[in-house]
Formats: sequence, structure tokens, C-alpha cells
Amino acid sequence: MFSNVVALYRAIGAPTIEDGVIRYEGMPTPDIIGALRMCDGLPAAYGKFEHCSEEADSLDIEFRLPSNESGRFYANLGEFVARNGSLGKGQFPSNVYIVELCWADSDDIEPPTIKALRRVCRLIELLALLAIGVDKDSSQDGFNLFFALPPDGAKPPRTFLLPTQVDIKVLDYELNHLSLLEEILNRKNENKAHLSERKLMIRMAVASVIEKFESEPNLFLVIVREWREVLATYRANLQTYVYSFSFERARREVAQAEIDYGTKLSGVLGDIAGKMLALPISLAGLVVLEKTTSKFEGFILVLGLAVVSVVLLAILHNQMLQTERLLHSFNVIFDDFKDKIKTYPPKLQGLLRITIDQVDKQGRTLTRTFRLLKGLSLLPIVGALLLAAIKYWDDFLWLLKAILAMVFSVLNVAPNILSL
Repeated sequence: MFSNVVALYRAIGAPTIEDGVIRYEGMPTPDIIGALRMCDGLPAAYGKFEHCSEEADSLDIEFRLPSNESGRFYANLGEFVARNGSLGKGQFPSNVYIVELCWADSDDIEPPTIKALRRVCRLIELLALLAIGVDKDSSQDGFNLFFALPPDGAKPPRTFLLPTQVDIKVLDYELNHLSLLEEILNRKNENKAHLSERKLMIRMAVASVIEKFESEPNLFLVIVREWREVLATYRANLQTYVYSFSFERARREVAQAEIDYGTKLSGVLGDIAGKMLALPISLAGLVVLEKTTSKFEGFILVLGLAVVSVVLLAILHNQMLQTERLLHSFNVIFDDFKDKIKTYPPKLQGLLRITIDQVDKQGRTLTRTFRLLKGLSLLPIVGALLLAAIKYWDDFLWLLKAILAMVFSVLNVAPNILSL
């Protein structure tokens, strides 16, 4: 209904408002007549005709404009801001017309100043959600919002009061990136990681700006004016937090990886420690071989010692392959750290280099140990063959001659060599 009053005001040429009354005296036009008919029977809350004289060729009207919650006319934006305390509580009034802007809230297009004022109202709503405490009743012209800073070294914790009284001067400053605050305070995002930390950071950013300018009379104007600094402080704190969180996580991952791979590499050697006890036991078989008088027993002992050597070599080869797999998986995981090592703090860089060097050193030590154990694993078979060759040398010669005689006889070659 207030839009009908606005239509009448515009139809008669937006005359000067005198004591809340608009007057028109002149020719009736279709637009004016149409607007008059739309205002016929309006409830008194939306205004009333104090005088209306309609003739065929003349029209004389006086209409008292509403001045209540049903509708209100303002000469300019300054008057609108000064007379609407609801703006300080984030509530943009309805059924209003601002003469200076030729704008009513029912219009489809809003002037830039109105858009800016709506953003200010939205900021107040968001700050009320962000604050650690809100006093909504002490003032009709705004909220009293409470923000705090934690203790910092010798500085004790501090609490600040932010009255949200809106001044026309807030429109002198741009208020951008409110979507960031909306995202942080949106309940749909409550389960997102680190949301509580982000709330705390932007709350502290607001408090730090208040602390910096607390001597100024209008702290809400300070927040609007220094909104870029609020966002810059928040982003700096967030970046520091993310970096420290990322570095701390990287530090934990590096330490855990070092423990895991060190344990696994040590376990590789531990797995074969018991099996390698067969080596000194098998060497005792050489003593038995040297004392035996039976050729059959000697053959069995040589065969047994050969089996021991083969089994030990197979076990060592398998453990070497497992060590190579562990070192390869270590390198795969740490390649990502190596690529980013220059982005980490110096302390973490040093930790990474030490970890990589120690695991590489442990891998090289294991490789050398396995090579040594492989050489020792050959002792049973080599010792058995040498001892058997010495002890049964005549039998070996006789067997060799018999084999050669058989071969040469098959080839029809005179085995003169056998007479040697």
C-alpha cells in the first residue's frame, strides 16, 4: 500500500514536502488520476487526503504522508540513517522513500549508496554472530558487541566493547568480501576442518583493530574503515596457522616414517639372526667330516653342508630383496618431502636431511652386512669340499681316472693319459 502513496507522490511531480504534507494544484493527468484512485480508501496509517478537489480541468489536493512503521519519507540519506536506529541492529527498514535519491524500497533498482548501506547492515548481523557476547537491549540504536584478545607475553587478556551505531560516514568506505565472514559463520560449514580456529582468528583480527583505534569515538566506523586491515590480519594469522599446522604435521610424518622404516630395516636383520645360527653349527660338521672313517658318512656330511649353504644364501637373497623394497618405498614417500624441502623452515629441512641420510646409511650398512653373510654362508660348502678333497684325494683321482677312461673308450681314443 505504501507503494501507492509513492506512485501518487511521483505522479504529481515529487513536490516539496511541507510539514509532512504534499500539495498539487494543476491539470489532472491520467497518471495522477490513476494514482488518486489507488489511494482511495487507504488505511489512515498510510496517509490521508486533507483536501481533494477534482474538476474537469483542474485538480487541487493536499495529502498528509505517513510517518510511522507503515511508511516514511526522508529528505536525504543522512536523515534516513540518523532516524533509523534499526540500522544499528542490522535491520534495514521497509516502506521508506528517500527524496534525494528518488528511491523507494519497493523499487527494483537500488542506488549504490543503498547497496552499501545494506552491506553495513549485513556486517552488523555477522559481527553479532561472531562476537563472544551480544548486548541487544541496552540501546535502541544498536548492539553492544564484545570482543577479546588473549594474553600476549606480558600483556594481559583484554575485552573490548563495540557499539554498532551507524553513521552516514560509513558509506565513505568500501565494504568488500563479506562472503568470507558469511562462509565462516554459516552453520552448514560447522563440520569443516579448522572452522573454529578460523572463527577465533577473525574474531581476534576485529579485536586487534579495535585495540589499535580504541581512542576514537565511533568504533563501528573504525571497523568499516579498517575492514581491509581486519581481513589482512585474519589472512596473515590463517597463513601462519596453516603453515605451522602443515609443518607440524610434516614433522610428525617425518618422525613417524623414520621410526617405521628404522624398525622395519632393523627387523630385516633380526629376522635372519636366528637362521644364521645354523652357520657356526654347520662349521662344526667339518670337524665331524674330518674324523669320519666312512666314505658314505663323509658324502652325507658334504651334502648336508652344501644344503646349509644353499638355504642360507637363499634366505639372505630374499632379505636383500625385502630391504630394497623398503628403501624404495621410503624414497617414494620422501620424494614429496624432497621436492618441497625448500618451502619448509630451516629446522624441518635439517630434520628431513638427517632422516634421509640415516635411512640411506642404514640401508647401505644392511647391504654390506648381507654381502658379508653371503660370503660366510659359502664356508660350509667350500670347507666341506676342500676337506673332502684332501682326505679322499686318492679316491678322487681314482674316480676321475675311471670317468675319463669311460669317456675316452666311448670316443675310441687311447687314454694314454691314464698311465700317468
